[in-house]
Amino acid sequence: MTTSALIKKLAVTAFGAACLTVGSAKVGYALTVVDTTPAWNGSSSVSAFGQPNTTTYGQTFTVPVNGDNALNSFSFFLQQASSSAIKFAGFVTAWDGNKATGPILYQSGSQSTTRQNVFQAFDFATGGLNLAAGKQYVAFLNASNFADSGFGSMGQPQFQNNYSGGEFVYLNNGSNFSRITQDTWSKGFLGADGDVAFKASFGSPVAIPTPALLPGLIGLGMGVLRKRKAAATAGSEV
Repeated sequence: MTTSALIKKLAVTAFGAACLTVGSAKVGYALTVVDTTPAWNGSSSVSAFGQPNTTTYGQTFTVPVNGDNALNSFSFFLQQASSSAIKFAGFVTAWDGNKATGPILYQSGSQSTTRQNVFQAFDFATGGLNLAAGKQYVAFLNASNFADSGFGSMGQPQFQNNYSGGEFVYLNNGSNFSRITQDTWSKGFLGADGDVAFKASFGSPVAIPTPALLPGLIGLGMGVLRKRKAAATAGSEV
């Protein structure tokens, strides 16, 4: 085996060893799923989300306590009512019982509807967002920063609250995004409990390699290489 080939092999071996160490958390397989859509008929909705109407619609949820506390993804369903597309972004924050609180934990890029009078699913991959088990959070869509947004509705199983861990919440905060952590949000549907059509998947955090360990492991491999070369040289001098 050439020296360069041996170095490559040692690097691969070091990376494999690092994979056995505990590093930062990333999500594993989706083991727990929250899904309110079985109660939805595919057409009922709550309106009107977007500009110049209520610019924040969302769903509160409770993080599972079975170890699946990493949020993989969440989904909402929107129907464009105006001729202009609904433009928005998706977010996740903690929930204090009345409003969003703390820092933004997840923010998507800009999204927009593409068809009028048809419900479209919007799926947000959060990359294994590690949350506190048993705590409430809110996933929401917001159009505050999109002055040219149209408006429409969000899919909702009307007057049904089949998910006990959360509910539909909304805020008429116009173009002022900062009000999401300042104002008390409204809940439910016309004063009644209820969810929107919502999905969220959770998985157990799993370990990934810690990059800081790789140089040391590769250095260890290089030490082995130097000893091997020294032994080979000594043997050739006999």
